[in-house]
Amino acid sequence: MELKDSGSFGANEDQENNSNDQLTSEELSKILLTSAVDWNAWRQQHPKEKLHLEGLDLRGLDLSDYDLSEVSFKKSNLSYSDLKNAILIAADLTQANLCYCNLTNAKLIAANLYQANLSHANVLQANFLTAMCHQADFSNVDFKEQDLRGQNLKNANLSGADLRRQNLEGIDLRGAKLIGANLDNVNLIDANLDGANLSDVDLSSCELHGTIFTRSILNNCNLSQQDLTNFNFSGSEMKGVDLREANLSKAKLDGVDLSSAKLWQVQTKGWSIRGVQCTHASWDQKGREYTHYTRNQFEKLFADKISFQLYYQRLLSYQDLATLPFLIEHLEASFWGCKLRIREIRNEPGDTIVVMVVEDTGGLNPSMLESSLQLEADKLQSIQISLQSERRLQSEIRESMQGIKDRYWPKLLELSEQDSDAKMRRMAVLFTDLKGFSNWDNRERTEKLALFRGLLKPVMKQWQASYPNMEGDSLRATFSTVNHALGCAAMMQKVLHGAGFVVRIGLDIGDVKITHNEITDQLDIEGDALNFAARLESMAEPGAVLVSENVRHYAIQSDSPFIFKEHRIPLNKSVGDRQAGDIVVCFMAQSADDLK
Repeated sequence: MELKDSGSFGANEDQENNSNDQLTSEELSKILLTSAVDWNAWRQQHPKEKLHLEGLDLRGLDLSDYDLSEVSFKKSNLSYSDLKNAILIAADLTQANLCYCNLTNAKLIAANLYQANLSHANVLQANFLTAMCHQADFSNVDFKEQDLRGQNLKNANLSGADLRRQNLEGIDLRGAKLIGANLDNVNLIDANLDGANLSDVDLSSCELHGTIFTRSILNNCNLSQQDLTNFNFSGSEMKGVDLREANLSKAKLDGVDLSSAKLWQVQTKGWSIRGVQCTHASWDQKGREYTHYTRNQFEKLFADKISFQLYYQRLLSYQDLATLPFLIEHLEASFWGCKLRIREIRNEPGDTIVVMVVEDTGGLNPSMLESSLQLEADKLQSIQISLQSERRLQSEIRESMQGIKDRYWPKLLELSEQDSDAKMRRMAVLFTDLKGFSNWDNRERTEKLALFRGLLKPVMKQWQASYPNMEGDSLRATFSTVNHALGCAAMMQKVLHGAGFVVRIGLDIGDVKITHNEITDQLDIEGDALNFAARLESMAEPGAVLVSENVRHYAIQSDSPFIFKEHRIPLNKSVGDRQAGDIVVCFMAQSADDLK
C-alpha cells in the first residue's frame, strides 16, 4: 500500500543539522507497511528516532499491535484504520482523522487528541488516561466500560455518544456538544456544562446536584421530576424543555426562552424569571395543550414579586411606623409608575425587618429597579434614624396621628361593620345572557325571566356563586375557584337547555372590585375580568362556554375534567390593554363527561 504525503513527512527545516542516517519518507513507509513485528523491532533499535508522520493519508491501514508511542500524526488521515492494541502513548494526534477507527484496547495515555475526529470510532477498553481531549469529536462513540473521569472534554463533540452510567462527577464539559447523546443514569454532580449543547437529551435519570447549566442549550431536553432547587439557568435556551413535576424553587431562569416548555405541576416558589421569553407553554399532564402568552405576559403572570428590605437594629418605633407611608410614597414618586406595598414586618433577635414588594414595575427594568429601590430606601432610612434625636418633631407626629385617629377611627369602625364594599379580590367571573330575549313580548319576557331565575338559583347555590346579579337577560357572578365556575357553567347549560333556553357563557379570572350597585341596591362586581368575560360571552356561539387562557391554565393545573378547544377570534370591543380587532386566544370548554 502506497502512502500519499499531503504535507511534510519529517522535519524539512534545517536538514543539514539532522543526522545523516535519518530515514527518508520512502524508507520509513516500507517499515511501517511490513508488519507490527518488524516495525516494533525497528523502534527498539532506534529508540531515539523522532517520527513525524504528519499530514499523511493512512486510511484503512492495519496498525494493530503497533508501537506508535510519541509518533506525531498531526493532521494525518487514519480513518477506518485498525489500531487494535496499538500503543499510542504520548502520540500527537492533533487534528488527526480517526473516524470509524478500531481503537479496541488501544493505549492513548497522555495522547494529544486536540481537535481530533474520532466520530464513530470503536474505543472499547481503550485507555484515555490523562489524554488531551479538548475540542475532540467523539460524536456517536460508544463509551461503554470507559472511565472518563478526569478528562478535559471542554468544547468536545459528544453528540449521539453513548455515555450511559458514566461517572462524570466534576468533569469540565464547557461548550461541549451533547446533542442527542445517551445520558441515562449518568453522574453529573458538580459537572460544568456552561455553554454546552444538550438539545434532545434525556437528563431525567441523571444525578445533577451542583451541575452548572448557565448559557446552556437545553432545547427539547427532558428534566422532568428533577430537583433543580437553586439551579442557575440564566441565559440558557430551553425551548420545548420538559419540566413536568420538576422542582424549580429558587431557580434562576433570567433571560431564558421557555417557549413550548412542558410545565405540568412544576414547583416555582421563589424562582426568578426576569426577562424570560415564552410565547406558549403547556400545563397539562401529557404536554399537548398550549397556553399562548403575549410579550412579557408569562413573566407578569408567574414571576415572584421583586422585593427589597429595610433593616432596623431595634424594634420599630411609633414614628417609624408613622413615616413608612411617606417613605413608600417618595419611592413611588422617584420611580414613576412603580407600585409598592409592605409584604411583612418580622422581628429577629435585636433587629426588625420590613419587607417591601413591587406590585407593578411600571415598565422599568426589574434588575435595575430592585437595586435602585434598595439604595434609595437605605438613604431614606437615615431620615427615620434622625427622628430618634428630634423629640419635638416626634411629639408633633404623635399629636398629628392622634388627631387623625380621633377624626377617622369612628368612621372606619362604622365601615368595618358593613360588607366588603370596594375591596379587590381575585376571582373567577361568569357572564351570560339569553338568546332571543329582545324578540319576546312583555308578558313572555316576564314569565321566561322568572323561570330563568328560578332554574338558576339552585345551580348558583350548589356551586357557591358569590355576588350574583342580573340585569335584563344578563347574569354575572363570581366564584372562588375556576373549577367551581366551570362546573356551574356546565350545569347551567344542561338545566337551561332542558327548559328550552339557549345561553352563551364567558369565563375569565382576575382582580374583581366589589362595589355597591345603586340600581339594584346590592353588592356588585366590576373590573377587567368581568369586562373580558362579557367580551368572551359576546363572541361565543349560542350554547357554548368560551373561556380565557388564564381560566384554561388554572383548570389544567388542577386536573379539571374539561376539554378545551382553542379559538382565535378578533376582539369586537376594546377591553383593558386589548384593542378592538386584536386577535384573542380563547378556548371553548366542554365537560369530558358530556363528550363521552
